[in-house]
Parts: sequence; structure tokens; C-alpha cells
Amino acid sequence: MSTVGTRELKQNPQAVVRRVLESGEAAEVTVHGHPTGVRLVPDEPSRRAWVRGADLAPIAPMDRGQAERWREDLTGVDDDELRDPWSRPA
Repeated sequence: MSTVGTRELKQNPQAVVRRVLESGEAAEVTVHGHPTGVRLVPDEPSRRAWVRGADLAPIAPMDRGQAERWREDLTGVDDDELRDPWSRPA
């Protein structure tokens, strides 16, 4: 989802609405980079964005060690210990 600042929305609302309608992608309205909880959503669902196979070809698959570390990272999360990763430690 793309974002649009309130200043841009105020200065040129037609361009913002046109961009949302043409792309078919919702845009979240932000104030100073922070989400406001308001979204501009097109009336009709957009077509799915496809990635060409040639663009995926250079991506190397994970080796077994990387996959195991990734799995450990996912399974080691306790719901009670979730915290904001951008917050400063207490």
C-alpha cells in the first residue's frame, strides 16, 4: 500500500485520487510520516500485480542453515513478549 501525506492531498487531491484509481492500490493518509487511520481505497479491486520470472531468477534460495535459523526466529516468538522494535529500551 502506498502512502500520501495530508499536504499532498490538500494541495492536489485530484492527482492523488487519480493515482489511486489508476493503480487500483489503496493509499494510506499520513501526517508527518505517521498513519492517520484514513485510507483512500478504490471502489473496484485492482488486478493482481505479477512479478516476471526473469526478475525472480537472480534470487538465491536459502540454504538449510539459513532456513533453520529463520524457522527458529519464527517459532521462538512468545506472544506475551511482543514489543515495538523501534521503541527505546526501558
